[in-house]
Amino acid sequence: MARKSRKHKYKEELKFLSPVAVGYIRLSVANKEESSSIENQKFFIECWGEQQQIPMSHYYIDNGFSGKFYDRPAFQEMIQDILSGNINCVVVKDLSRLGRNYISTGYYIEVLFPSNGVRFVSVNDQFDTIDGITNQKNPYSSKIRMPITNAFNEQVSIEIKKKMEATLDMKAQHGIFIGPRAPFGYQKAEDNHDQLIPDPKAAIIVRKIFELAANGIGMTTIVRYLNEKEIPTPIQYARSNGLSGNYDNGNGNWNSRSVKYILTNRTYTGMLVQGKERRVVSATHEALVDTNTFDAIQKSFQEKAFNIAKHGQSTENILKGKVICGCCGGKMQRKRGTNHADWYFFTCITKNRLGVDKCTGMYVREEDVLRAIYYQLKLHVKEHFISDSQYQQELLHLNNGINQSDSQYQEIFRNAIHHYEMFVDGKISKDEFRAVQDAANKKKAIWNDIITSKTAYEKQYHVFRKLLKASYKEIALSEIIDCIDEITICQNENITVKWAIAQ
Repeated sequence: MARKSRKHKYKEELKFLSPVAVGYIRLSVANKEESSSIENQKFFIECWGEQQQIPMSHYYIDNGFSGKFYDRPAFQEMIQDILSGNINCVVVKDLSRLGRNYISTGYYIEVLFPSNGVRFVSVNDQFDTIDGITNQKNPYSSKIRMPITNAFNEQVSIEIKKKMEATLDMKAQHGIFIGPRAPFGYQKAEDNHDQLIPDPKAAIIVRKIFELAANGIGMTTIVRYLNEKEIPTPIQYARSNGLSGNYDNGNGNWNSRSVKYILTNRTYTGMLVQGKERRVVSATHEALVDTNTFDAIQKSFQEKAFNIAKHGQSTENILKGKVICGCCGGKMQRKRGTNHADWYFFTCITKNRLGVDKCTGMYVREEDVLRAIYYQLKLHVKEHFISDSQYQQELLHLNNGINQSDSQYQEIFRNAIHHYEMFVDGKISKDEFRAVQDAANKKKAIWNDIITSKTAYEKQYHVFRKLLKASYKEIALSEIIDCIDEITICQNENITVKWAIAQ
């Protein structure tokens, strides 16, 4: 009887309220189908409004947001307006637009909306709470109960993600370009957007950059050449060709980072390296530089990064911002030797700027810093060594934990659906349903934690392998700079390397 009373009260509230109806629209990043477009959703909602003679006063639109989460800005704004008493009718094209988590979606439909006198309509599902929470009298309405529909929508979200990842991986295996934008120097073919072809103008710039580097021209000189010739940067060029969106425009000038990205990107050899599994496929598109030239340039980068270049040290400051004065804590500047000698040193200029009472002024040669890095790198790798068998054993343990946790979650998930239906039918109280809901959420949290632990361990092992290779000088020192937090220079050139990864 309590359930019936609640519905009756809800209908009475709606009868005396003038309709303030709003439409809610959500478009995920993954969904590119025309049937799910913002315009299409708005069309369905407006058609329903015209049939019911209820105008839509406002639309809340979340563009590019997943239905699994409910911290969407427009959705939260709508909830706040509901709680403020400014809305009494919400219309969506279908239930999946509201959300894809069955418990949370059910909470809004079954608890929050009714308790605030809000009518909820899902046009495609023929669902309208003005006739009660579950209206099965309409001959055209779906006979699938709401909790089952919501649970299905949640599973659809999971399946969509899996299918997308599998599709992208399959494309990567077959050498199909899966990136959102073509690399600078290329464009997507008009008849096949998965195929890269040279961009007539940008390809000339890329070829010139490789030509200069192959002739022994340093990074700084190449950057100066590009800026003096007023050649547009990759982002400027893309903007001029219609690119829109929230991209960093920089300061409008070429820099060492943008040039090195081009010179180290193997895509320009006609090869694609893509996807989570780093699928490698050769000869997928026209090369802008031959493989021998590209490999020679990479070798020169490694020699400079190892401080064993034939003609002196690298002109690039790979330790920029990392070298710290042990006296004052300020960042030390890198300078060239006297009379432009082909060697470099780091010095703290706080003493010159603020006086000797602020800093004694630390000084160290760059080659001594590099030597200290390699020495302490070997010690660090030895202390945190992970063998292949250790890695495989821990991975097996984590996978077993994931499978066990998943089974437990699936069981309590089905139990939650059952209790949800009982709650809808008025057979159990909200508190009883909430208890089961909380238990389901806890199991899901445990499952997520184990997956997070596995991801973190895989990342830890990946970083360790990089550090191991760097310690043997199989890869350039520049490739592990992000693993260094800071390098502190103290009295008597005592150098301490602090690693950015977990100790």
